[in-house]
Amino acid sequence: MAKKKNMASSSPPLQNLQIVERVNEPKKALTSATIEEKRIDRIREWTTFYRYNPSFFVEHYMGINLYPFQRYWINLMAHSKRFLGIASRASGKSWIIAVYTMARCILYPGTKVVITSSTKKQAGLIISAYCIPMIMNHPNINREILSYTANNNTYEVRFKNGSFITVVVSGESGRGNRSNINVLEERRLIPNDVIQGIIRPFMVSRKPPYMMNPKYSNIQELKDAEEPQEIIITSAHYKSTEWYPEAVKFLKDISEGDENKKAIFLDYLITLEHGIKTQLQMQEEKEQDDPITFLMEYGNIPFGSSSHAFYKLEMFNRVIKRSWRPITTEMFITTRKNPYDIPKHEDEIRLVSVDVAMRAGKMNDNTIITCARLFPGKNGWLTDIVYMESHNGENTLAQALRIKQIMEEFQGDTLILDIAGAGIGVADALSAVTKDEIRGVEYPAYTVMQSPYIDSKVYEELTSRAIARDAKKCIFPISATSQLNSTIAVEFRNRLKKKLVSFLVDEIEEEEFLIHSKNKDILDSANTEMRIYLLQAHVQTTRAINESIALEMQVQNGLVKLQEPEGARKDRYTSISYLNYYASLLDKELLREKSTSDENLDAFLGVTYIM
Repeated sequence: MAKKKNMASSSPPLQNLQIVERVNEPKKALTSATIEEKRIDRIREWTTFYRYNPSFFVEHYMGINLYPFQRYWINLMAHSKRFLGIASRASGKSWIIAVYTMARCILYPGTKVVITSSTKKQAGLIISAYCIPMIMNHPNINREILSYTANNNTYEVRFKNGSFITVVVSGESGRGNRSNINVLEERRLIPNDVIQGIIRPFMVSRKPPYMMNPKYSNIQELKDAEEPQEIIITSAHYKSTEWYPEAVKFLKDISEGDENKKAIFLDYLITLEHGIKTQLQMQEEKEQDDPITFLMEYGNIPFGSSSHAFYKLEMFNRVIKRSWRPITTEMFITTRKNPYDIPKHEDEIRLVSVDVAMRAGKMNDNTIITCARLFPGKNGWLTDIVYMESHNGENTLAQALRIKQIMEEFQGDTLILDIAGAGIGVADALSAVTKDEIRGVEYPAYTVMQSPYIDSKVYEELTSRAIARDAKKCIFPISATSQLNSTIAVEFRNRLKKKLVSFLVDEIEEEEFLIHSKNKDILDSANTEMRIYLLQAHVQTTRAINESIALEMQVQNGLVKLQEPEGARKDRYTSISYLNYYASLLDKELLREKSTSDENLDAFLGVTYIM
């Protein structure tokens, strides 16, 4: 039988509690010195806490809400001497940099932050698009600010405690700056020699005011307490460019235990998780971008050419900044003058190439119009691809009108036209006089030109199909066969390797060029349509190059066949390669070379087996 507990023997709760009498103790008044000491202690404790955990400072003091991955990202940067962030588009790279650098400037008085990128405007967006709105919308941040500036010449935020954030051009004019924190925005676009020779020498240690006190100035541990910091932020890009080996080495150092280096990598899934982008938006982005661009920009996967790739990225010489642009309807109505026209030189040949498509839809090919300027050189015609545009789902009459608008305004000498499939319908439409009702212009009829490189049967057929009499003989027709496609592919590679073909710079570099040129259209930030107009040919060029380097070579019956990845296009490649093929025929005339079948075979074997 269980023994019952004697409840009566237990002491009641708190029975032995002793009452402390403080009635007769002397009362101590808090002096101002004690209050100040306690205040300093609190400031010291909170500052120490926030410096170790800046994400809490961002939320508690600055009043900015963060997602979990953003808290981790900010704290990771705070505990590194060198930080690498490779993240997809829309993951908030620039916003995070703005938040972190402002927190750092407040927590560490006298901090000098320098932000640099390939273009001043690109880096300046961190201040104009993110820092300034934070200042305006968050009172605690605003109270820390002395001044801020955001214009085409200066991007800068100055703090009352002596800190500042400024944007510096990544070039010779940036020399002589000093910083405690370097931010390399879109590092993939900044050349290595600029980073090593100009930007990294900026970095110096921050010297807190107490280090001026002789009591602390000779303590080495304190001198080494604050190393300068480098933050590298970029999206993924081609493996063949300069950023990639550095990123690989960075990761190797982390894996081998380098505690001074930290990194974070984020793809588009993080934007879906937190509702920054919707699945529908991502699907549309995927359909609009070429596969390589989507892979790099959203998938955060660096792209390296396949071992079977027929064209390599380094073959494409992107040096042209002054692109030709056709007149817009608005320009025609208001002034009838095109400020972006380029006068034609006496010894210049101008070519227009068109790869024709008819069916509308995101998954169908586009009609691509490509324009090139040719100048005689010692190894052949130097070919500058100066313009490119695309159309989806246009009928034959609309396409014929646009081709003639481009051809006549560009002062094209020859129109290289794909006449296979739907192309023959466009050729028929071109063979009639075309009326431009909006511009009040009538364009002449076009027909096939006489050339030893045009099959006599094709010439006779196209001539007989011409609707108008005395049509302008300027069309060089291409109806591709396996043999011709192989020749076109080989000739394009040959001329790329000889550096006979040059392309437009990418859209970021072009935008900076226009800004430096004081272009009023690009400086008008409200006119987004004009910005698209100015940069679209550069975007098309990027897509054309991506299409080209994605093509894999197969050899069938002794001929080169280029196969695009599943779901990808090669219409831009086709338009450029057709134009290049015609230029290669002009090379033979210029150099007075008569190629033989043996020479062609040697050239084929050379490009096939010596990659």
